[in-house]
Amino acid sequence: MGESSMLRVLCAGLLAAIVTCAGIAAAEAQTTTARPSTAAPAAGARLTARAPDLRPITSRIEHGVVSVRNSGSAPSVPSVITVNCHLPGEEGGCVDVPARLIAAYEDPAFPNMLVVQVPAIQPGHVYNHTLTFWDDIVWPSGSYQFDFAADASNTNAETNEGNNTGSHTWVVP
Repeated sequence: MGESSMLRVLCAGLLAAIVTCAGIAAAEAQTTTARPSTAAPAAGARLTARAPDLRPITSRIEHGVVSVRNSGSAPSVPSVITVNCHLPGEEGGCVDVPARLIAAYEDPAFPNMLVVQVPAIQPGHVYNHTLTFWDDIVWPSGSYQFDFAADASNTNAETNEGNNTGSHTWVVP
């Protein structure tokens, strides 16, 4: 085989290798851009969904205040919180609030419950609502149990639905 023939074979082989390498590189580039990132989170980092987490603050009822905290990482949407007052271990027995005073807190979707409309709450913030009738009630001595359900109509997709309820027993001297 002559020198020029060897040079042609070598060049043809080199050209074929370049074309093959270019094709592989193009295919890898397409695959790489189409593939999602597989980078792992930094050591100790936690991946969490951004969502609200509504919780009642039950003890404030002693002052006639219904409170809800958004412990989540995203704003909530408007919701309702319900309050059920009863004697401990019984289904009723709470002080009767005159109809004219309680009407603003009634909702047919939640019969026999006090219902408070809650606006959207930013993460880490608390919404407080003072019950307009609270100071007009005479509470006889005894124990009263208040059961709360934040986001009672499930309008928020929360990070923890299990902490929406709570109870508080208030002892009136």
